[in-house]
Amino acid sequence: GNNNSFFGTDSGRSNNADGNSFFGRSSGFDTTTGTSNAFFGLDAGRFNQTGSQNAFFGREAGFSNAVSGNSFFGYRAGFRNTTGGANSFFGENAGQANTGGSFNSFFGKFAGLSNTVGDANSFFGNLSGRDNTTGNFNSFFGESAGTLNTSGSNNSFVGDNAGNRNTTGFGNSFVGRSAG
Repeated sequence: GNNNSFFGTDSGRSNNADGNSFFGRSSGFDTTTGTSNAFFGLDAGRFNQTGSQNAFFGREAGFSNAVSGNSFFGYRAGFRNTTGGANSFFGENAGQANTGGSFNSFFGKFAGLSNTVGDANSFFGNLSGRDNTTGNFNSFFGESAGTLNTSGSNNSFVGDNAGNRNTTGFGNSFVGRSAG
């Protein structure tokens, strides 16, 4: 490949593509044809092969990623992501279990931690949406907002612990500390 920068043992080891920057041991290790990626941290983007236009910063961020257009920042952010695209995960373990969910925005430590295939969710605040696995189109804003939601969809929870008892409810709006 051309126009690449690799720093660290085994970073970019399998690379045949252009425009990649890998910094940290085994970062981008399996990338073969993915282009225009930036992986910074031990094992960041480790198993990415064909995904392009990704930015992973932090140890094991985007570790299993196989698609394009993701931004993962923080220790193990997007760790298990394989087929989910257009995601933004910021914070330690944010979106860690996500495998196929797309168009999600998780900001905060453990935000969206358990999400596997839920799409188009916005979780802002530490632990917000932590237990969500398959719920779609949710907006949780605040520390621990919607923490116990697993499959509920089309919910809006705003405030510290808002909607914290909802697990499968649909179409709810809770505003205020511990509302709902």
